Amino acid sequence: MSRISKERIVRIKEYRKQEDKIRSVFAELLVRYAVNQFSGCSKQEIKFCTGINGKPRLMTPKNVHFNLSHSGSWVVCVVDNEPVGIDIEKIQDIELDVAQQFFTQKECEFLKLSKNSLERKKRFFKIWTMKECFLKAVGEGLSRDLSSFSIELNQNRYPKISTTSEGENLNCIWKFKQYEIDNDYILSVADTRKTEKVQMVDSQIFYDGAVPSTNYPEV
Repeated sequence: MSRISKERIVRIKEYRKQEDKIRSVFAELLVRYAVNQFSGCSKQEIKFCTGINGKPRLMTPKNVHFNLSHSGSWVVCVVDNEPVGIDIEKIQDIELDVAQQFFTQKECEFLKLSKNSLERKKRFFKIWTMKECFLKAVGEGLSRDLSSFSIELNQNRYPKISTTSEGENLNCIWKFKQYEIDNDYILSVADTRKTEKVQMVDSQIFYDGAVPSTNYPEV
């Protein structure tokens, strides 16, 4: 635990389930690893503080942003010099009522055009993760209605985002990438520029320094 911040240790003690404690530990270790790889700042020099809305941010190094997400046994992180957002979700059964509650009419129509239930589930979580990572990137979280902006998925082009608000051209600012992880998870990243490929690192790296990794293609 010597490589974990005091703030993280306090948070870990608040968790009741062992898997939540373990996930929280690896979340910070992953951030330290990613920030070190991105900026060159040593893991020991990396310091955290609390930003707007209680969101953790980096105090050292400066001008480096990160974001975390987890689902099942996966913990994912994105790092950049500009605000970024990331979200990962396990593909599972869905109720269309959920889509009608949070998605725009255009997005709901896109789901209804799915060829089968598996395609519908994948489309749902592709849209959902993109909405989530965008809200995390802009720091608005639950304060912004999920139906106030729409995600358009294209097979041959990058996903696009549009809004109902006049004068707000989100598509000129935000870029999105999506990945399918192990055929069971959808991962989305929101950035203000083209994001690099996702690299998977095994948790064993935090024990012995080995770096087993896999690069995942976009979907």
